[in-house]
Amino acid sequence: MARIFAYYWVPGDNDEQEHPNAFEVVHGGHGIKLKDVKAGFPLPGQYHFRFKMKWESGAVWMDVTNEESMVPMFEDKVIAKVLRVNWGKAQKPVPSDVPSASPDTSPLASGDSEDLLFGESSAPQVGQPKTSGKDDFDMLFG
Repeated sequence: MARIFAYYWVPGDNDEQEHPNAFEVVHGGHGIKLKDVKAGFPLPGQYHFRFKMKWESGAVWMDVTNEESMVPMFEDKVIAKVLRVNWGKAQKPVPSDVPSASPDTSPLASGDSEDLLFGESSAPQVGQPKTSGKDDFDMLFG
């Protein structure tokens, strides 16, 4: 198994891009997949990852949502901007005869199918695998 450091910041936590946090990613040695990054990510909760990559003469941020997709590298490093979707609080089961009132009003907790990032109900939710093994991102690098 190979190891590499991934550098990240969470803008919602007032982290700064110039002073990123870091964690170790263990991977199979043939590229780093999103599932490898998520497995080593040190913060609790559910997150959406954007990875910095070189594009033409500059840099862009690539959203990677397929667990089996390789994440892009920038200058031989994994650099991620991370959006917290929720804190991952455990929900207590509610008996069927009691009206539900959840303190967590996020769309993910309420079962709403609207995509938090793009606002489309037809888009896959963060954390839900796509039905196929490849996506448009894989066509760029596969």
